[in-house]
Amino acid sequence: MNFRKFTGNSLIVLGILNILNFYSPRPIPTVGPSAFIFGAIFIIAGLFVRAERNPEGRIEWKRLFSVFRTNYIPKKNNNGNGKKESAGRNPMLAVLVIKLASERKGRLTIAQTAMDLDSPLEDTEAALDECVARGSAYMDVDQETGIARYRFPEFEERGNS
Repeated sequence: MNFRKFTGNSLIVLGILNILNFYSPRPIPTVGPSAFIFGAIFIIAGLFVRAERNPEGRIEWKRLFSVFRTNYIPKKNNNGNGKKESAGRNPMLAVLVIKLASERKGRLTIAQTAMDLDSPLEDTEAALDECVARGSAYMDVDQETGIARYRFPEFEERGNS
């Protein structure tokens, strides 16, 4: 954790403790409405310190609430060198995986699926694992190669195991 995040978190915690101090039976230094005022000031200062910044060091106000996320995922764009940056997982990727499974007679691998769908490996694996979690597919590991293969029984040819 870098210094800015640590300081921001500390200020937020201090603000919350200051507000909670109002409810204690023996208030420490702040009493009454000043506990809420100083608590709010500390919380706002902590959020300001923790706010995401662009390369010039300025706060990007559109991303201010990204302080509540642990990892910010940039929007998908082409960065000029032909590679696309990941923009989080496409919610329809699992559906595209199922369509591909029907075309491939119910058998897929992560690499094959990623190439066919032009999708990052992490997103592809997550979509295939989602199919497994929902009962649409089963994962087998090839004992010789160690490659995970996903089987979609409803699309497999009958008589194939």
